[in-house]
Amino acid sequence: MKKTIITFLLALVFPITASAQLESVKELTMKSEFFNHERQVLIYTPVGYQQYDQTYYDVIYVFDAQDRTMFDLVHCLLNIACKPDPDGGRSQSFIIVGICSPNLWDINYFRNHDYLPMPLHGNNGLFKEGNYYGKSPDLKKFVKNELMPYVKSHYRTSGRSLGIGHSLSASFVLDAMSTDDLFDDYIAISPNCCYDEYRLATDIGNYQFKNHKAPRFIYASMSGEIDSGPEYWGDEWKTGPENTVTSVHTFPGYGHYNGFMPSLTQALNDYIVFGAKNLVGYVGEETYPVHIELRGKNLTDTIYITGNQDALANWEAKGVKMTLTSDSIASIDLRLHLPAQFKFTRGSWEREAIISNADAGNQIIHDAEHANRVYRLWERNQWMGE
Repeated sequence: MKKTIITFLLALVFPITASAQLESVKELTMKSEFFNHERQVLIYTPVGYQQYDQTYYDVIYVFDAQDRTMFDLVHCLLNIACKPDPDGGRSQSFIIVGICSPNLWDINYFRNHDYLPMPLHGNNGLFKEGNYYGKSPDLKKFVKNELMPYVKSHYRTSGRSLGIGHSLSASFVLDAMSTDDLFDDYIAISPNCCYDEYRLATDIGNYQFKNHKAPRFIYASMSGEIDSGPEYWGDEWKTGPENTVTSVHTFPGYGHYNGFMPSLTQALNDYIVFGAKNLVGYVGEETYPVHIELRGKNLTDTIYITGNQDALANWEAKGVKMTLTSDSIASIDLRLHLPAQFKFTRGSWEREAIISNADAGNQIIHDAEHANRVYRLWERNQWMGE
């Protein structure tokens, strides 16, 4: 409980500094070996991204971002409508990548090309006119082989990803799950599962939900479409291994388009709760060497690090003692299971460190590639209670 209160107070004590680091949306044009046209991409970075250089962010990929409202709703709802992490431990800040589908009349390429595969059962239904289909495998390759590596190399990412789609792009997201495991987590709002003789519904029903060692989240919803009684909307959505959290909802009072916002609100709330309950305590089996430093002024007292595993004293406030290498640097070298989550104290939660160059909440080392960390204390108020 004290960890929760302290983290909440941090947000109240330092709002001015954080607000100076504004949210940002970058518009990007990418060439692709998989398309004869350029791809438009939007990349959102949250408040404090430049300042918090020791924070690495989960990435949310939003399809149909050519409809800018879809993309903007994701970061807006995360900031104003989602429930806070009840433990104050996991960040609710994300890098958000919007993938725009083109309408290119000169080369006869449109949105449906991106999201529909080649038909297996003849050209009927969505496939019967214009040949507006068949490029979804190329879009998966673009995301996996070009866009994701670009985001990883240009931004501080944790390695965890969430895909969000609506309507046909929700169908694409679910297809990417059942065929490629393209993302770690999935949100599919009002997907069309009946094209090509219920091909996607069949694939989902047969999907084995590969038993990832890390927890994963799958959300699916229907709006007014549920009134027509789709045959595929049944218990198969709720099957899966224990570490897969599925959340299934219906919004019968809404239409296909205006049901997006209430469903997205529910989905993101469920995702935040999933992260707080299922990801904060998860660690992998292997251990890796890490080096952690805490820098500040007049570090003459005993300083502890504590966190989410035995080597970090399992969140005991008086955790593992760090070494004072000078009056401004405390350091420690450990072998840790990753992701490692931790905080710094002076022996009690009333004397927790106030970090200036990382997001509030638990500090996290996600992978061995970024296992050398240097954290800095606020200059004016280095510790709570002082």
